Parts: sequence; C-alpha cells; structure tokens
Amino acid sequence: MDPTLTKRIAQVREQLSAGGIRVVDFFAGHPAEASVFSAQEIARHAEVSDATVIRTVKQLGFTGLGELRRAAAAMLNPVRDPEQTLADHLTQSDDSSQLLAKISLDAAELARSLPRSVPAETFDAATRILAAASHTLVVGYGSAYPVADSLALGLRRVGRRAGATGLTGYNFADELSQLDAGAALVLVAPLRHVREHDVAISEAIRTGCPIVLITEMLASHFADRVDTVLVTPSTENVLPSSLVTQLLLVDALLLAVSATDPDRALDGWKTTNRLRTELVEGSLDVPLTPSIAAKFPLPGSGTGLPGESAEG
Repeated sequence: MDPTLTKRIAQVREQLSAGGIRVVDFFAGHPAEASVFSAQEIARHAEVSDATVIRTVKQLGFTGLGELRRAAAAMLNPVRDPEQTLADHLTQSDDSSQLLAKISLDAAELARSLPRSVPAETFDAATRILAAASHTLVVGYGSAYPVADSLALGLRRVGRRAGATGLTGYNFADELSQLDAGAALVLVAPLRHVREHDVAISEAIRTGCPIVLITEMLASHFADRVDTVLVTPSTENVLPSSLVTQLLLVDALLLAVSATDPDRALDGWKTTNRLRTELVEGSLDVPLTPSIAAKFPLPGSGTGLPGESAEG
C-alpha cells in the first residue's frame, strides 16, 4: 500500500463518518481493486452511497478518484527491471531437480488467486464488450503478442470477427483505422506502457469504441481512460511468467463469450472444421503407421496401435 495513502487515512480517520470509515477500510484492505474500481463499484463493496465515496476521497485530500487510484496502485505497480527479475529467479533455480515442482506450485497458486484478482463484475463487463462487438482488435507487444493472438484466434473460431496485432509506428495506423463505435479494442499490456497504447486509447475514445485492458502492473496508468481493467495476479516473486494467468483469463473470456450465443459459437467451429477438411482432403493428422508407432510408442501400451499388446 502506498505510504502516502496510508498516512492520509490515518490523519483523517477520526474525522470520518461510519460510512467514510468503511470506504477507507476498503482502500486499505483492497488496494488492487481501489486502483481500478469506479465509485459505484467501491460504494457497492463498502455498502455506502456513491456520494460517500466521492466525499471520502476529497476528505483524504485527493482531487478526485483518479488521483486516489494512482496512489493505491503505486506500491502494486512499481517499475520492474526484467534483468533483476531474471537474476532473482536464477537464485531460486539452483536446484534443477526441484525446479519443475517449484514452478508448478507457483503456477497453481497464481491460478487460485486469479478469481480474486479479477472481480466477477469486471469479468462480466469485459465479456459483454466482446460479445457485443462487431469486430475486435487485440493489441499486444513482445511476450504479450501470443496472448493477443490467442484471444483473437479463439474469437474467430467461435464465430466472431477479430484480429491481433503487434505492429508499431506508422504500420500501427492501419490497424487502428479499423476502430469504430461497433468495435472493441483489447490491450494486452502486462508490464510495459508504450506510446502505441496511448494512441490506440485516444483513437478508440474518439470513435466511441469500448476498451478492455488486460494487465498485471499498469492498471493505474490506464484506468481513467478504459472501460474495464482485468488485473492478473503479480508474478514478481514467483517463477512463472505472466503468460500463465493471461492465457487462463483468455480461455475464460472465450468460454464466457461463447456462452452468450452458443449456436453462433458452434456454427463458428463447424465452419472452421469444414474448411479444414476441404483444405487437407481428409484427416488433419498424420496417419500413425506401424513403423512410426514403433519409433514413438505410447507409455505402457506397446506401439499404441489398436489391438496390439505391450508384448507385441
């Protein structure tokens, strides 16, 4: 928690009403949510009115909710040095025999914390945006691009128009020209804030295009300018990369969007599979001949071919 915000709460706590105390207790206990929630969402969780939230923010000495969000996110979103992160991970990885077990346990903990990190109402808001979009542009740079591509590919397979891009500079302008009021823009920006993000947001706002942000550390940078923020759990002190929770989140979003129109989703998959069959004129998979199977037997099943035992 940001010491400045903590200090401000301590200074004014005795002057607050019972509702105001519930609001600051929410800020203190849920800094991640405080860094992205709207006044209405904070009010619902603190069981007060929207006016009480705004009044409490002013009593804390902030000019508005945006400034308080940045204060709440200051400790959650420090600038991370990737070189130092790698060095820290290497110190935890000196026993290679335990490395797989450690990274698996860390990944399991990240998965368990994902529902706490992404509140249901925030997830539902993102689902509604994607389900209503005539087409979706997903933007991701560096290691975030595979996540962006996975989301766009999944949307296409369930009957939605979508595309992913990692283009920068002048070339990015052609991608942004797709945006309009019926579209949706998804930014996958876990750790790094680049100029392209700002330009994309500005263009989406200009055209009336709703914006979904998937991030780990940048919630406070964008919260005032996007429609909904999905904050994935911190990976700063664990071995797995942020890809683990981002891909889980993408899978969940795809299932949720599909559930809004199951017939459309099934038709999308049928179309994909029909075209695959026409393209390859049969099975997509390489036939498992006895000679190939003998080279790569399935564990505990001989060659793995039907009717053959482990004894041959």
